[in-house]
Formats: sequence, structure tokens, C-alpha cells
Amino acid sequence: MPDEPQNPVGGTRGVDRVSRRENRQHLHALEQAVYNGWQIPPDAAAALPREILAIATDPNSSPRDRIRATELIATLRRQDCEAAIDLDKILRLDAGAATENLAFVDLPETALKAVADTIRARRCPAKPRKR
Repeated sequence: MPDEPQNPVGGTRGVDRVSRRENRQHLHALEQAVYNGWQIPPDAAAALPREILAIATDPNSSPRDRIRATELIATLRRQDCEAAIDLDKILRLDAGAATENLAFVDLPETALKAVADTIRARRCPAKPRKR
């Protein structure tokens, strides 16, 4: 394969072509699980970042596989953040608190007029006057 190094050195996941192909297939399965939202058992989910990080840092992995693994780690991190935000909203709802905080600001008349003029200008561009 063109993206595989000819003489890999070091690394933790195997130097022969068969091992590297198995690692690539393993990465593909991990991608499918994460991107498609498969139900992953908690003990396997805890080990997932370590497995992906091993591929991302393995000098025997192709650059393509290392990039894919890095993107997968970023996706896992984003999903964790989104889950934390959802959990926070649920806990706030259960406690009877607001899930969103809005602040209304009292603007002076000149500022309100400037905002209205900007909106009007974007909606209805001024027509040229006929002479």
C-alpha cells in the first residue's frame, strides 16, 4: 500500500503487513462504533481512548491511520462535552432551574434606532430615486 512505510521501525502494534492491516481494520471498527453511535459497554468505552491513542502514536501506523485516529479522539472528546452539557440541562430541569440564561439590556433610543436602521438596510436596500 502506498501510504505504508517500507521499513517501519519501533512501534507498539506490529511491524509486518498483516499486523498493520489488522490494526487498520481495528481502527475502522472503532470508527464505526463511535460515528454510528453504537452502544459500547462501559468497560470497553473506558479502554477506547487508550486503544485509539496507541494507533495515533504508533510510528508503524501509516500517516493516514494516525490522522484518522486523531480525528476519532477529537470526536470522542466532543461527544463527551455534548453529553456533559445535556446532563447539566437535565439536572437543572430536575431541580426546577432555568436551562438557559437570558439577559435583557436596556438600550438607549439612539442605539435602538441604529439597530433598526441596520436591519432595515439589510432587508430592503434603498431604491435609487428618480429625478
